[in-house]
Amino acid sequence: MKLEAENSPIIIGANQAQLVRVLKKLKSYGPSSFACITDDDGNYVQVAGGRFTCFIERYDAKSKALFRGYHSNSSTNFEDGSLLSFGAGRVQLKKDEWFNIEDVIEVFSRFNQSQALPESIYWREIKVLNQNGS
Repeated sequence: MKLEAENSPIIIGANQAQLVRVLKKLKSYGPSSFACITDDDGNYVQVAGGRFTCFIERYDAKSKALFRGYHSNSSTNFEDGSLLSFGAGRVQLKKDEWFNIEDVIEVFSRFNQSQALPESIYWREIKVLNQNGS
């Protein structure tokens, strides 16, 4: 497994303490605002934001599909269409796509240990436009 975070060194084979330390440093307005963990097959889980304003995505290398995490506890702080700004840009989120860092740590930890992701998090496919807009 390879753990990467904005403005941080790459960690190969991160242990739990390293994983938690990297993720807890994330802040949407800080020097490190996104992170990704990738397995040997090219599957990955990524996060942007920090603390109480995160979103999670996962990529399935076999199907080449990208999924955004959501849950049944919709945020009362954000409406559909609210933007999360972070170091790589801005992403429009639905109110059920906001997570706190503890949720993110659980997803990354399970992925890192090749375990099933939490059943409390659901995944919807995100269609990514290519460069010609299709």
